[in-house]
Amino acid sequence: MKKLPVYWRIIILLFLLTAALAASTFSVDFCDFYADNIYHCICDPVSHVTGLVPFAIGEIIMYIGIICAVLSVVFVILLIFLRKKSGYKKFCKHFYKTELMALMCVVFLYMPCWFIPFRGSVFGQGDRSGLRTQYSYKEVYEVVVFAVNGINQAAEEIEIHEDGSVDFPDDEERREKIGKAMDAMKDEYPRLKGYYPPVKTALCSDVLDMMNIGGYNYPFTMEPTHNKYMDPIWMISLDAHEYSHHKGYYLENEANFLSEIALINSDDPYLRFAGYTDLYDWMISAYYDAEEEQLQALLDSGAFEGLTIPPQTDEDFEKLMAVYNTYFDPEPEVSERAQMIYDAAVEKEAEIYEMPEEVHEAITETSDKGWEVQGDILAENSYDGVTLLLLQHFDGKLYDSTENSETEKAK
Repeated sequence: MKKLPVYWRIIILLFLLTAALAASTFSVDFCDFYADNIYHCICDPVSHVTGLVPFAIGEIIMYIGIICAVLSVVFVILLIFLRKKSGYKKFCKHFYKTELMALMCVVFLYMPCWFIPFRGSVFGQGDRSGLRTQYSYKEVYEVVVFAVNGINQAAEEIEIHEDGSVDFPDDEERREKIGKAMDAMKDEYPRLKGYYPPVKTALCSDVLDMMNIGGYNYPFTMEPTHNKYMDPIWMISLDAHEYSHHKGYYLENEANFLSEIALINSDDPYLRFAGYTDLYDWMISAYYDAEEEQLQALLDSGAFEGLTIPPQTDEDFEKLMAVYNTYFDPEPEVSERAQMIYDAAVEKEAEIYEMPEEVHEAITETSDKGWEVQGDILAENSYDGVTLLLLQHFDGKLYDSTENSETEKAK
């Protein structure tokens, strides 16, 4: 029997190893153990090396992959016309074998560098089904108040120049301060310890911005990357979010949560301002939903018979305002000083790109489909899921969880 060539033995070995790693992800406990104890042994050394390069190596590899995919189609078409050329056939054979080997290596590397930690539980804490999932209007309101107070207090510590400008942290300051803030949580979230490489600016920032993508990680090169079209406040939250992914917290809700909690507990006012702003942005939609549910519950109780929602007359509007004044707290507002800082951040935002409308529409349509697919895959662990994690985190801190236990049982 003819001995199998070394090339095919390597391909088979890579396939079997990849399949074995993929099979291991059916055990959530294993994924959590791996992410907590082994992942950093790959992440830190690799990011130390790739962090020395000023551009994203993973992005260049991605472009090479796209070019090779296009060439694969072109070469197949040419093969129809050049099938009798032995030299061209030999070239195609080597090209496709090289491409297959590269593809197998990439898929294999994705398993330990991304897929295994991605398949773990939220924060690596296992089953969280015992935690509360329903929260009252008042509890959501307390978190919103907490966020607005944090924004306003941090704003008082940020210097605003006479011309209205603000000296926001530069790339290196941002990296150092965020890394320090996240490392401070390593006792509770052990993956956050270790090295934090520079967050690199994506060469394809124009396309990312049209797709509403702020940043991403290249797992096989361990490079956190961001879109340059971001104001300096959002950039702080974005970098912290990408660092959470980089450290093995690959679910979107846990990455959002970790970035916000790390930032609001920082001793730096810029980081706190950004963290509380991100916290507010996520909680305010939950607040409006809770407010609407509370209003509907009041209407269903029959206490306001005859009131039309939405109000159709001035009398209806006055009745509705009376309900709000009696049963709802005034929505907290950010200070004028905080608003000045937001305005200064917008002034610092990178100049926007120009692109033909047809190209813009094609990219955004693709983006919408991609976000939809991601949402289906992540389900409760998508971006929106951060509001529940935040409410659970502040349970017993901003409001007493025992006060509402009977209410939740009733629901």
